[in-house]
Amino acid sequence: MSITGPPVARLQLGRLLRDMRESCGKTQEQAANALECTKPKISKIETGKATIGPGDVRLLIDCYGVPGDRAETVLQLARQARKRNHIRVPDWAQRFVAMESIAATLFAYESELVPALFRTPEYAKAVALALDPRRDADELERLVTVNADRQSVLAGDEPPAVAVVLNETVLRRQVGGCAVMYKQLAHLRDLTERPNITVQVLPFGAGAHAAMGTSFQLLHYEQPAPGRLVYIEHLSNADYLDGPAQTEWYDTAFARLRAAALSPGDTATLLDEVR
Repeated sequence: MSITGPPVARLQLGRLLRDMRESCGKTQEQAANALECTKPKISKIETGKATIGPGDVRLLIDCYGVPGDRAETVLQLARQARKRNHIRVPDWAQRFVAMESIAATLFAYESELVPALFRTPEYAKAVALALDPRRDADELERLVTVNADRQSVLAGDEPPAVAVVLNETVLRRQVGGCAVMYKQLAHLRDLTERPNITVQVLPFGAGAHAAMGTSFQLLHYEQPAPGRLVYIEHLSNADYLDGPAQTEWYDTAFARLRAAALSPGDTATLLDEVR
């Protein structure tokens, strides 16, 4: 098992502890008794929403009868999960950023803004300043750095497949002014040339569509277990949807958006025209 960043390690550790508990036939109540805690806390640990120290991990390892070689792997993961996270994002966004870094495919529909993974530093700074004009220069630089750290997922040896549908508004709204937008649209145009990235624009002429009034991101991932996650971000919090019926709804909506949008080739032409 590869050891990754703290948020991802916490998710992986929770899933691993859950699998070990179920494999030995223990209940969450029995696990809670071993740690002298509540059953809801065990649930939060197993879903990666709460941290657990190596000492408590050892208690669960003993409770589940885990052999020595596998126990050491679990303890390494526990130590990694407790480290300080170098990517500082709001608490309510940490789970998404963690899953974003290990997703196999990333789908997004954006009605107003260029997605974070595609933003230039100047565009990212303009967005951050518009959301909170009180931010000073140091805070703005930190946020730009965070954004750049997240974008490293696109430059890996095995980058995820990314498909994005942008409302035409995204191209027309001059975030940061003409010079910033020119550079941002040029960057988007360059991204369309990457084999793992597909960008499509939903034109005004498409009329009513499958995601009226909202933006969302949809992740398909294989670890810590195969699944899907929908992320809907608001100004000061976010919604996470991972139920099968919910994620299926958004999968279908995204397919309809792609069908209504311009082709990737026509999108590239439009990007050149708007610039």
